[in-house]
Amino acid sequence: MRKLTKYFIFLLDILIIVFSFLVVAKFKTGTRAIIAHYWRSLIPYSLIWIASGVWGKKFAFTEMESGSDLMRRILKSNATATLFLFILMFIFKKFHYSRSIVLGTIMGVSGIEVFLFIGIYYTFRFHKENKPYAATGFVTRSKEMEDLQAAKFFLDVDRQEFSIPSISDEEYIPPFAQSIPEDSVMVPLFQDYLKNERELLEFINDFIEISHFRKDKSLVLDSETYFNIENEAAKSKHLFINLHKVNDFRRINRYFIRVNEMLEDGGVFICRGQTITQRRKFFNKRYTPYFGVILYGGDFLFRRVMPKLPILQGWYFALTKGKNRALSETEILGRFYFCGFELIHKKEIDGMMHFIFKKTKEPRQDPNPTYGPLIRLKRRGKDGKIIYVKKFRTMHPYSEYLQHYVFETMDLQEGGKFKDDFRVTSWGRVMRKLWIDELPQFINFFAGELSLVGVRALSEQYFGMYPEEIKEMRLKYKPGLLPPFYADMPSSFDEIVESERQYLLKKAEKPLRTDWDYFWKSVYNILIKKARSN
Repeated sequence: MRKLTKYFIFLLDILIIVFSFLVVAKFKTGTRAIIAHYWRSLIPYSLIWIASGVWGKKFAFTEMESGSDLMRRILKSNATATLFLFILMFIFKKFHYSRSIVLGTIMGVSGIEVFLFIGIYYTFRFHKENKPYAATGFVTRSKEMEDLQAAKFFLDVDRQEFSIPSISDEEYIPPFAQSIPEDSVMVPLFQDYLKNERELLEFINDFIEISHFRKDKSLVLDSETYFNIENEAAKSKHLFINLHKVNDFRRINRYFIRVNEMLEDGGVFICRGQTITQRRKFFNKRYTPYFGVILYGGDFLFRRVMPKLPILQGWYFALTKGKNRALSETEILGRFYFCGFELIHKKEIDGMMHFIFKKTKEPRQDPNPTYGPLIRLKRRGKDGKIIYVKKFRTMHPYSEYLQHYVFETMDLQEGGKFKDDFRVTSWGRVMRKLWIDELPQFINFFAGELSLVGVRALSEQYFGMYPEEIKEMRLKYKPGLLPPFYADMPSSFDEIVESERQYLLKKAEKPLRTDWDYFWKSVYNILIKKARSN
């Protein structure tokens, strides 16, 4: 794998050389003549450039200590290559070579190398550091996501955000302390630790029986540093409060997993974080709504979009060290559920969302949960073959780990549709409305895994809910991009099953005619009646 990575960097460097040369030639008069005159020289030029890079170890990303170390190696290797090239030009009397072409190509290659190589280096480093705690990939390969049969619903595109419900209004009593201990942490919290956090104290006191927690089993910090909890013994604490916002935690999952290990089963973790909604309000309040919108837009691109893109992701973590992240409330909740916690309650206090969580299980072992712009869904295909249907992600990161939470807190509309699902992003609602999220399924179509018209591709869970007769009928044909749902518009699960049964019976008799009829019925309902799938 390491050799493949190095060969890829070699190839990338050659492409950078060719690209830089073509750009410089483009801005000179007589581009075609320049290319015809210089293209042979690019071969020894590239070999010298790569050889100097190998000598200067600028491709040895795994041996570097920092981005500045990589920068020094790039400058050292490129300066050596430049000196060697000019010596060869002098020896072979190539004085007719244009200085602007030669120097322009060298400067262009050096500039692109600095940008790309440092970005790649920090991306590799970020993935290596976060591998045990969920790395980021272009395609999400989360088992939780693959097995999810996401429910679609009618969407209001004009609505920018949905409120996230709290889960309970009942006071939580920890399972390990049914009686009030003599050394309760309640008095120190009120008189010392949180004496300047009166509203937070009231919030905690409303939803936790705080008197049941012992002082020697409690820990209160205001720090984002992992070191402060690294050496705490496993299951040694009943209560942990961190007053520092989670947006500054360098490796959030790693931190939450360590907290999980530190707490006894049923233990409580209280923390705070700034959501993107609160972040937008902060910008509008501080810089006025007019300038706030502009500045927040730039902040959104830098802190929400940039961390999800290759190369730019590396630069983001190099510049920010992972601090002051822009996190949606959904992502914060999803990360906690991923790490083995469940929400007791939440409340916004002074422009910051405060959470009370309890430890309920061990952290998940999913190595690649959530950030990729593409997701794949594990589905049953023809003859029972497992296929992976591709889609664009339209939900906030870590939304898939909130499935149980959503079932507990949200109402269902007719036909089993979630009402106002907060997990869908504002741009995701637009993508779903315009069917953009479905476009990657054409990859499955051209791969021969899906047909244009056919029954819906189902997860194992939903497939198991179908009658045996329908299961056998379904496995005879490929799933389709346009299921019978759009033609018949059923409103319940039983009606969906009956719709598919009728389609399959007709398809068995007249396959082409049936698909033709269902295709045009579906197109009419989608375009004219604004049909949406559940």
